[in-house]
Amino acid sequence: MASVLAIVSVTCFSGEALAQNSPAPQAGKSPAAEKHSTAEDRQRLVAIAHKLESSPLDPALAPERSWAVNFVVAAPDIHARICSTLLSDLRRPKYKYKSEIGEQLLISSAAFLIEHPDQADNYRAQSVGGMEGVLKAYSAIIKADPQATAKSLDAMLEKQREGKLADAVGEIVKSCQ
Repeated sequence: MASVLAIVSVTCFSGEALAQNSPAPQAGKSPAAEKHSTAEDRQRLVAIAHKLESSPLDPALAPERSWAVNFVVAAPDIHARICSTLLSDLRRPKYKYKSEIGEQLLISSAAFLIEHPDQADNYRAQSVGGMEGVLKAYSAIIKADPQATAKSLDAMLEKQREGKLADAVGEIVKSCQ
């Protein structure tokens, strides 16, 4: 059965994406103690999302990825909902870059919400935005590691090329609503 994370503060993808001992996103205080995340932190998240979409395997971006995941989980005003069914095929057989792709779905979904605040209540649009970020990251992974293909992501890339990504994602997330 499909699962959805109504508010990401519980888990990401299958729970493995959260860094456990990373510092709070804001120096000295957690965003959970605030009513709103700062504009600077939101812009930092968007910038990190785009960097990771281009270079998801760059080890120099690992601290940025960790910060971004922790920020999204703790931010009181960014409520990214993730339908784990979008990436469920990456579990069997276990996809080599499952963690990177799962974290990218979370980060890109949150970046979409920041870039499109008028879509905050549109779960389908948020899911499509997140999946577009995943597909950018996946394409970059394939360039770096041509053996790292995943049938489900290849199928989503094909849907994107056909202009049918929104419909495909929309159909999948219906089971999560």
